[in-house]
Amino acid sequence: MKKIKLALLIILSVIILAGCGKSAKEEFFDYTKKNVTENSSNDISMTIKDIKLTADMKDSPEANVMVTQLKDIKVTGSMQHDVSEKATNTKLNIEALGQKIPLEFISKNDDMYFSLDIFRGISKIASQFNSELPSDEKTLSAFDGKYLKLSDADTLEIDSKSATNLTKEFQKEVSNYFTSLDEERFTKENDVVTFKLTKKDVVVLAEKFNTLSKSKKEYKEFVIPDFDEMIKNLPKALDAKFNLNTKTNDLAVALTSTFDKKDEGFIDSIEVLYNYKPNDKQVAIKLPAKKEIVNVKEIEAILAPYLSDELDEELDEELDEELDGDFNMADDEFKELVKELEKEDFSSFSAAESDELLEEYEPLLTEKQYKTIEKIFKNK
Repeated sequence: MKKIKLALLIILSVIILAGCGKSAKEEFFDYTKKNVTENSSNDISMTIKDIKLTADMKDSPEANVMVTQLKDIKVTGSMQHDVSEKATNTKLNIEALGQKIPLEFISKNDDMYFSLDIFRGISKIASQFNSELPSDEKTLSAFDGKYLKLSDADTLEIDSKSATNLTKEFQKEVSNYFTSLDEERFTKENDVVTFKLTKKDVVVLAEKFNTLSKSKKEYKEFVIPDFDEMIKNLPKALDAKFNLNTKTNDLAVALTSTFDKKDEGFIDSIEVLYNYKPNDKQVAIKLPAKKEIVNVKEIEAILAPYLSDELDEELDEELDEELDGDFNMADDEFKELVKELEKEDFSSFSAAESDELLEEYEPLLTEKQYKTIEKIFKNK
């Protein structure tokens, strides 16, 4: 799924394009322009229509169970845009693994807030996989009704102003690109305008994004690392079919990704459906109150007991890896160790206890260092 992130980003950019020519092509972009320049409210949904397994995995019980679980994932919600206030509110409900997870983003100007109500659902799903995420009521309730301000400097390691400017410039690039497309790529039957986006379009727009990111110093943090490798790792085929009903303004998008056999995955292709349908639920978009906003440090404080346990485990794993490798104590460290050991009285230690101590030190020592320590224990 990581391989289609860029494709999804570019496909979503199509939905917010500025307008261009007439005919079926113009009708399609008139819709996208309207959604940017006027207040709008849409019901949105996402479902996985189909997943095809590779030939060698079709009879795998494990792969088929995973496909069933993936196909059960559903996303429903709404997206509201207030042009005069420069604000948006996106509310989603994700159904996955028997849980319903709420997801909410609220933005105004350059500020964005992320609802932490999602934590309960994630914790319940994580518990199915024996995760150590907190599940006690006291911890979970601390996140209820709270929002994380994503535009805070300690949350995102990017310049939000530069990101906004880059987004605006990239939207112009996207608009110019689609304006240049042949009319034949836009067809209309009855009230439905159809347009198809291909992998070639995705690659061209990705190149434009990366070129734009390299054009100014303020954008350099957005340059895509290993760009050629990323393009190489895109799905073998990528097709997005847009169907816009010009009478109802319903927009349906079918995204199909087909993967190369050399990727060694168990999925041959996947088709995802997105639907956008206007509604009459336009209401004032409210930003979170000050008391509802938390920062990263406050979240870390709530999760401290769990994070410290995980940190201890990570340190233990790192130590184990070092001990399993060619790690040896440095000479200066060894000299300090010898000084400390020579101060100790091991005369009361039995041979078994001395051997046990030697076993603990052995993985850290060279053969020469080990013999020095052995003499200290034996002589005492």
